[in-house]
This record gives sequence, structure tokens and C-alpha cells, in this order.
Amino acid sequence: MTSIMEGLETTEQVETSKDPFQMIVGQEHAVSLVRSAVKQRRHVLLCGVPGIGKSMLAKAAYSLLDPPKEEIRLRYNPSHPDRPEVIVTRPKYPDTENTRSENRVHDGFYITPDRLPFEISIKMGFRCPSCGHISTPEASVCVNCESEKRFDWAPGESYHGLFRMLDVVREPALETVTALEDIDDVSYHVMYERVESGEIKVTQRKVTSEEKRHVENQNHQERVLVPLRASRYIRVSGASPVELLGDVKHDPYGSAESLGLAAHQRVVPGAMHEAHEGILFIDEIAALGGYQSHLLTAMQDRAYSISGHNPLSSGAAVRVDDVPCDFVLFASCNIENLKNILPPLRSRIRGYGYEVMLDSWILKSQDIINDFVRFVSQTVEEDGKIPHLTVKAVERVLEVAEEMALRLDGKKDAFTLRLRELGGLIRIAGDLAVRDGSDLVLQGHVQQAEVLSRGIDESNLQFVGQKDPESSISRDYFF
Repeated sequence: MTSIMEGLETTEQVETSKDPFQMIVGQEHAVSLVRSAVKQRRHVLLCGVPGIGKSMLAKAAYSLLDPPKEEIRLRYNPSHPDRPEVIVTRPKYPDTENTRSENRVHDGFYITPDRLPFEISIKMGFRCPSCGHISTPEASVCVNCESEKRFDWAPGESYHGLFRMLDVVREPALETVTALEDIDDVSYHVMYERVESGEIKVTQRKVTSEEKRHVENQNHQERVLVPLRASRYIRVSGASPVELLGDVKHDPYGSAESLGLAAHQRVVPGAMHEAHEGILFIDEIAALGGYQSHLLTAMQDRAYSISGHNPLSSGAAVRVDDVPCDFVLFASCNIENLKNILPPLRSRIRGYGYEVMLDSWILKSQDIINDFVRFVSQTVEEDGKIPHLTVKAVERVLEVAEEMALRLDGKKDAFTLRLRELGGLIRIAGDLAVRDGSDLVLQGHVQQAEVLSRGIDESNLQFVGQKDPESSISRDYFF
């Protein structure tokens, strides 16, 4: 096979693929199994040393899934307010070709933040609710009166908002806000969207009176828990039960009407529910400890209840039964931690999926060399802050990959597949090039980065003084 480096001057000339599976180097066996697993909706446990592409495989797997079809909503339950009802709907994605012309979205126009409606400007982080002063959304405190700009306000409940101020719970500024507005006696869905220029793009869509009544009713009686358009690739560490299982926010008035916020408005979905119809990726699944049993229950039942976890909180009285969570589990684990995975959970994965061992090295070949050159180029493109590499710099990166395979895995004529560490070497070399004002990463930059990229336990604290043969870069530095 022809070398990709023939006639190459820099990695900028290398064609890279946008296919996430093409960006994974040297894991052909794992890629094949993952493709099959996603097609059949099987669970996958990825085993191997850190930095060999486990999370990249999970992300690539998500690209094979069809868009979600179900939206999960919660409805107020008048007979038992602390037991909201779950409503699963199957709304259709908007089809602009078949939408009647009078209901199509009008071409957007742009306004400045000071022309936003008062409540919208508060939600988008521009206006202070206390004094009305306009400032940038990044500022959580008003520059005029030094009041908090954003709180966890309850929609339509001023009493609730007043008491929540005592907790000073900040709510992030929203980049997009939608509203139902009447303009000249005609109802519109209006979307306000912040753009890079600092202006606000406004788009409008005409709605019928029936749609208006439906929306107004839903604002009080229903809320969307997991939106149809939300990403269903959810990555978690499982460090807390709230992250994985969901929770119910505390309210000092509980679900008391006219004072407290209704229970269905306080429910927080867990990662298991947000990954419904998608992929739940748990990094280092053994670290879940006792929460693995909850995960197993969700995998078996494809539904899991949400309740409050703090017994001192009013949320402890709330429970939402049978919230759907039909996800495909992708989990990662190091070999030495396999024993810490709950046996029934591991049995479930093996019985309804695959355990995949990823390689940490691969034998040299022209195909693999070409893949590594593409990896170098795509690392530069993904980083976006470092220059491309010269051919000699790439050759040195390949030498380092070979040295790592020998040092870490005892393999000759092979390349390491610990690409996270190799990518770190490339980024450090790029930073050094930027520091030196160089338009390209030179061989000397890579050689300097070799020392800097090692862990402090591997580095020798010494002066290094030599000249780079490719340039006049001095390698005089110390540790």
C-alpha cells in the first residue's frame, strides 16, 4: 500500500474522515462487535487500559442509532399531587416540506438585547430582575446593583421564587427561549436565540387558537421531562445517586397549592431516563458500587421510578412510578476492576450483549502507519488551537508510538494504542510551537514535548541542553 506521507509536507494536506468509526485507530475487532451490538440493541462492556478509545467507541455507536421517537412528560395528578403521572408521547419531527405555508417559520430578524421582552431578557441572562439593568449573560451578578441576576424561579409562582432566593440557587442563562405571544391579535410561537454577534435572532411561527389553548393548559398541568430532540447519548460517572437515578427538588412548602411548586415540576430525570432509546455510557462502572443493583433493575424492567433521596427534603414524599429508561448500556472497566462488578449485572451484560477486550498495541504495517498519520492530523483539527506538523515531526511522533509499545507492553515492531497519551504529546508540541511563534510544529517541538508529556514520576529532574537538527530551537529547559 502507498504511504500517505509520500509527497507530504505537513499534516494539513492529510484528508481526514468525519465518520466517528474511521477516527478510531487499531480496534477493528471491537468496532465490528460494537456495530453489531448497536444494530441489535445489545449491552456492551468495554475492557482495557485507560486511553485506548473506550469512550470514542461509545460515542461512535450513538451515531448508528435512529432518532428517538418518544418524549417523556409528567402530568399533574389532582387525586394524588405527590404521585405525578407519566405520559409517553410519540410526536413527529417537524416536516417543513409538508407544513402549510401559513404555519411555516418566518425568516428570522435580529434585535439588540435591550429590545427583548422583560421576562425573556431575564431568562436569557441580560436583564437584572431587581433593577432592570442590562449586562452580559456571563455575569451572574448585576453590575449595577450587585443583586443575583438568576435564581431557580418557579414559573408563575412568586411566593416560591421569594423563598427559593434564600437558597441562592443560580440558574444558567438560556441561549434560546421560546414563548407564545399575541401580535396584532394573532398568536405566534416566538423563538429568541442568542448569536455570536451578541444580537438576538427572532423567529416566529403562526399557531391556531386550538394550539394556543393546548400550550396554555400544558404550562400548568404538564411538563416535558425528556424532550424528543434531546441528545440521548448520556455519559456519567455514577458518583451520586441523583446523577444516575434522578431526584425531586426540595420545596419549603412541599406541593401545597398556591404556595409550593407542584411535584411534577420538581422532578429531575436521572441519566438512565435521559438515555431512553439511546446510549448510557458509564465510565469505570465498577466505581458505581451499590448503585449497580439499581442499574440492573432498570435494565431488566426498562423503567425506573424517580423519588427524592434526601429524607429531610419535601422531595422525599414524591415518587414517579415507571419512568421509561429503555437504553443500551455501554460501560468501561479496567481488567483489575472486573471483580468489583456486581455478578448479576455482569451476567446480564453477557447474556444480552458483549464483553469486548480492547487492544493496547498493534503491529506495524503501512495501513496502520497511514492511520496514525491521519490520527495526528485529526488531533490538530479537533484541538483547533495548535498548528499542523511537519513530516519530520510526524516521523518523531511515530517513533514515540513505537517506543511506548515497547516500554509499556513489551512489543517490538508495534505501535501503542494508548492514543490519549499520544494525543497529549501532540498537543504539548503544538503549544510549544505557538509559544515560539512557529507556524508549524517541528521535530524539536515533539522532542521537547516527550519530556513534558511524561508523568512527573517518570521525568528526570535535570537540565537538557541540545539543538534541534530541524531548526534553531533551543531545548534548554529544566524540571
